Amino acid sequence: MLIQKIILRLRRVFMCLKSYVLLKFGTRIASTHTYADYNDYENHQKEKTTDPERVKKWLNEEWDIKINGFKEVFQRNWKYLEGKQKAICMGARTGQEVKALLDMGINAIGIDLVPFLPYTVEGDIHALNYNDNEFDFVFTNIFDHSLHPDVFCSEMERVCKSEGIIIIHLQLGLEDEYTEVVVYNPKKVIELFDSVVVKESRRIRNTFDVMSWELILEKV
Repeated sequence: MLIQKIILRLRRVFMCLKSYVLLKFGTRIASTHTYADYNDYENHQKEKTTDPERVKKWLNEEWDIKINGFKEVFQRNWKYLEGKQKAICMGARTGQEVKALLDMGINAIGIDLVPFLPYTVEGDIHALNYNDNEFDFVFTNIFDHSLHPDVFCSEMERVCKSEGIIIIHLQLGLEDEYTEVVVYNPKKVIELFDSVVVKESRRIRNTFDVMSWELILEKV
């Protein structure tokens, strides 16, 4: 038991040190894959979202956990979301973040390469099928799954109304087989936007995922 506690403490120290180094010295957003074409990228991303075991887990044992987790996220940021009426969640998969927003009184829709009705419709984060200035709240936690982060940020900014809020959750320095870009410094994400004011850029520890940084931007 003592050894396990020591190992756990050492891991925490290591993660804190790693985060410090990334924030202090990390200067880039690094690509992890190359593809023959865009369709190849989409097919790779769809592998995760169509995996029957993952989908079963998302829709059952993780369903309430993630809904409650997203409610915690939105409640802690309610001073930015109060009065918002129409939201879009990018890369929403089965749509727990959408359900959380609906429960909190905000009209919301999710998009993903694979639709999961009624909360998530088919859509491409790099080419949104929505009008300019259509939403007053934009949320995403799949920045690392974007093949073209500059285009993704441009689309988020395009569909967001003036004085609307964009919240982006990042996992700094982490990657898996479906990661397209590894973010080492959140400042590099902010630089991809043209017309925003940074309201928050801070470390977070959610109860239900591995996201470690939160950006809250207001479109001007």
